[in-house]
Amino acid sequence: MTVEEARKRYEQYKEEIHWQNNHEHEDALFEVTEYLLNQTKDPWYSSDLGSYYYDRRQFDLALKYYEMTYELGDHDIAVCLGYIWYYGRTGTVDYEKAFRYFSEAAALGNDEGKRKLADMYKNGYFVEPDYAKYCSIIEELYEAHKDDERRFLELPDICTRLADIRKKEGNIEEAVRLYQMAKDDLPERMRLLEFFGDINVMDWLINDLYSLIEPDYSNLDIFDLFYVLKKPCTVTFRYRQKKYEIHSEIDNGEYAVCFDGHWYRSVNELFRNAKLDGKPLYVRYWEIYNVEVSHDRAD
Repeated sequence: MTVEEARKRYEQYKEEIHWQNNHEHEDALFEVTEYLLNQTKDPWYSSDLGSYYYDRRQFDLALKYYEMTYELGDHDIAVCLGYIWYYGRTGTVDYEKAFRYFSEAAALGNDEGKRKLADMYKNGYFVEPDYAKYCSIIEELYEAHKDDERRFLELPDICTRLADIRKKEGNIEEAVRLYQMAKDDLPERMRLLEFFGDINVMDWLINDLYSLIEPDYSNLDIFDLFYVLKKPCTVTFRYRQKKYEIHSEIDNGEYAVCFDGHWYRSVNELFRNAKLDGKPLYVRYWEIYNVEVSHDRAD
């Protein structure tokens, strides 16, 4: 196989996986990416391998390829290295390294790096807490992204933070608007990227939203289940004209969720593992409709 042939296969497999949701050649994509990296030393391919392993929660290998990407001269990868150390993905939290990498990413114009740097100022990780600086960065990021055509990539994380700021200011109406904006935009990112971290983001924002308002039980979507299923109830929905049921129960202070004959310890676990036609529930979001809760158990 020549480099040119490998590049053609690489593009073909990426197209199948990311746009056609066909994962048949996923292992072949990994092999051809590693071949191209060895042959070309192009940091694009080491970055891609880092993301491949990060998505599979093999963080030691993700770190290896992210560091390789950085050493090959692509310092935009600094934001990914920041995440590794901020969350202690390989077993050790190192806020000093996280701050250094996020600062470098922010200096290069990476808005994700700016957002995580803001979090560090808010929480006082490696730096003195500076809530005013945190607010200033988030406000600037919101203004920069609120009208983006592809705002679903960055805006949901920004909106949830700005909503919390507005809530602390006592502006509940604006906080609700921002949470709802994030709720509208995030599903598209979840569908396209299938990134495990976005399940947590949706979980948090749904529960934050419904701490301020009540759900509209006449117009629920699948993501409202992050809130609804935390009480004993039965939820029904339709997918491709077939009716499905989800049950939540509480026993001795612990609750569990049952879907399609499988039990899950939380709604978060349901969204991580439950599938429809081989794809996660959140990827089928656009095809799920008529979400209803049995009222006798939802109260």
